[in-house]
Amino acid sequence: MDKTTKIESPNGVVEIHCDYSLLRAPQAHSESSNPQEFRHTHSSGRTVEVVLSYADASVKAKIRNISLPAVAIAELRTLDRFDGAALSGFTRGMIDPPLNEIRTTVRNLLALLKYHLRHFDLREQGYSVRSEKWGIDADSLRDIPSALTVSHEDFSSYPLNHRTHDAVQEALNSGVSPLIAMRHLHRAKHESEPHHKWIDATIAAELAVKEALCRAHPKMELMLMEMPSPPFSKMYGSLLKHYLGEESPFRKQLIAGQERRNVLVHRPGVAVIDQQEANDYVALVEGAIFHLLGLLYPNDVLIGQAGSCVQNNQVKAAR
Repeated sequence: MDKTTKIESPNGVVEIHCDYSLLRAPQAHSESSNPQEFRHTHSSGRTVEVVLSYADASVKAKIRNISLPAVAIAELRTLDRFDGAALSGFTRGMIDPPLNEIRTTVRNLLALLKYHLRHFDLREQGYSVRSEKWGIDADSLRDIPSALTVSHEDFSSYPLNHRTHDAVQEALNSGVSPLIAMRHLHRAKHESEPHHKWIDATIAAELAVKEALCRAHPKMELMLMEMPSPPFSKMYGSLLKHYLGEESPFRKQLIAGQERRNVLVHRPGVAVIDQQEANDYVALVEGAIFHLLGLLYPNDVLIGQAGSCVQNNQVKAAR
């Protein structure tokens, strides 16, 4: 059957249902009062519905009313879970976009919980796949063919309850997403060696300000990502003030931190960092990152909460 015939075939309406396991630290402590429901509508017009449960360590997500050509539906019916290599490019091109929308929504949701609600016991590899299925309805689900099982990478101060649920949902609705730099910050938090903790935290600070400037003004991306990085004195100073309205209150400490990182990298053995110094520096960088996020998303409740939490922790540590 040629491509033209496939395109002209009548369409059917199907659903995709995905069941994922939450990956958490062995001594998980983040809380949720009960299963929480979220929704996110993508630019395609398709809406992902998510139910997250800490009690069941699960994330269940689905999209309804997906239009697929009849030939794609017929092909999907002939294949099982691990027959992905046999799936035609045409049908793969039909089923992958809504499936990827589900995966993207789940990754973004878990990133919001991990970094903005401070549920740091969620692992970097946020979830693993139990099943990804399609069907005409919830009673006729079959596995979506895959070449192999897939998993995606992608402490807590606030529980996930009806109040924070609304804030997370609003963040999803508004397109708020954590900075990629927060992965490096999280790695710095869990690094046991002060030397490497300091370096990872400085990487997080550098990436964070670049990301913030690029999000605010996308035309800056080529300059910031392709050319040598300006010093922190510029990025957290004049550039931030010009493009986002104010300098970072952490600017001077970050400049000193970057200089010390350079010594650690280029003159190993010269500088000695103790554990408390490194922990304090990581907290400083976290404060700087949430200040950036506050400039980008001034009305976001989660960022406001997390920023206040970071600030309070810094005050306690200084006493």
